[in-house]
Amino acid sequence: MSSPGTEPTRSPFDPTDVERLVGDIELGPYIGEPVDPLAQHPAEPVTVTAGTAPLLVLRDLIADPRFPALFARALRAADPDFRGLFPRDPAPVLEEFVRAMTFVLETTEAAAGDTARTDEVVEFARHLGADHRKLELRPHHHQHFGDALAATLRHLAGSGWTESLETTLATAYRVVSTALQQGAASGHGPARVGATVVDVLRPTRDVVVVRLLTDVMVDYHPGQHLSVLTPYAGGVWRRMSPSIPANPAGQIEFHVREVPGGTLSGPLVRSAGIGDRWVLADPVGALEVDRSTPHRDVLMVAGGTGIAPLRCLLTDMQRHRDNPRVHLFYGARHPGDLYDLPALVGIASSSPWLTIQPVSESDTDPWWAGPRQELPRTLHRRQTGTLVEAVTGWGSWADRQVLVCGSPEMLRATVRGMVAAGTPREHISFDRP
Repeated sequence: MSSPGTEPTRSPFDPTDVERLVGDIELGPYIGEPVDPLAQHPAEPVTVTAGTAPLLVLRDLIADPRFPALFARALRAADPDFRGLFPRDPAPVLEEFVRAMTFVLETTEAAAGDTARTDEVVEFARHLGADHRKLELRPHHHQHFGDALAATLRHLAGSGWTESLETTLATAYRVVSTALQQGAASGHGPARVGATVVDVLRPTRDVVVVRLLTDVMVDYHPGQHLSVLTPYAGGVWRRMSPSIPANPAGQIEFHVREVPGGTLSGPLVRSAGIGDRWVLADPVGALEVDRSTPHRDVLMVAGGTGIAPLRCLLTDMQRHRDNPRVHLFYGARHPGDLYDLPALVGIASSSPWLTIQPVSESDTDPWWAGPRQELPRTLHRRQTGTLVEAVTGWGSWADRQVLVCGSPEMLRATVRGMVAAGTPREHISFDRP
């Protein structure tokens, strides 16, 4: 209830003045019927079943299909900073938030007071906070985020919202938010590093190789990936794997393939140019060559731009006097898509421990691909077929450390195929660019 002479408090879920204005205009003859993103979901509150544990009620509210759109609206109203922190379409990010919170709420409920289980939740939140360090969130951001979360869940629950739910949510969010901030504070060095694009190569129609110089050296281990923010899709962070090791000159190189319908990859492949400014954040991941077991050889399997982190590992191995033998299967759909083969052959020419096996699913390039450079010769002739067929055709590789990198589909097919062929699952490590 507002006092006389004051404006009534507006809910973030009420239509804005612009929405009211547009709603009063008959636009149908010009642009068709307006689409309400929430129209497909009824406006009735979520049914809160009596006797259900409060943590599980909160989980069900967050899992409601209307939650991402409503929460995005509440966030924009809670803090103008969130408009720049989230991409134009925040749904993918908020869907990840739903997955994370579902894990937190279910694990906490299942713990039933077991400190070890609840510590697992706190440690998870700290790791997440370390990754979110790149966002440079301040305490007021966490406060406003929590306020928006509570308002959204309260709105979804309607008359089913209780003081018990309010208290449970406040306690759970306080624990998670504190752990997130602890994780962010544990990082060293700058949370973000600027980088300038100095060269752009387009070896195929759908792949771009971008070379940058960072403002200060970014220290990462070969095989790790960095969180990257580009000017081609506002607020969209992506993890990318460098193809060369960290160096004092600040040189770094990324390989990106256009994914049909991708929010970032398409604009990046088509628009990246010299002089563009990128932002890089803390490295994560642990794809590495295991040197703890002497004389254990290595099998590497790379699909498409998945060659980048493996090439980084190979380049780093050249710094060592003694290396295990490495057999690299490098595959793509067409022969011309094996764009990084010249660089790999250059590494192999001074690395007698490295053997390269090119693989392509088809034997020729499509007519629309245009002319391409002749592929360099390798010790083994290019095979035709899928990567998993080529790899398992040589045996089980049961005595090798196996590193696999590529698209999610390639990873699933390769790991499943190798395990079926006799490769111990615990010998296989994988990552994707």
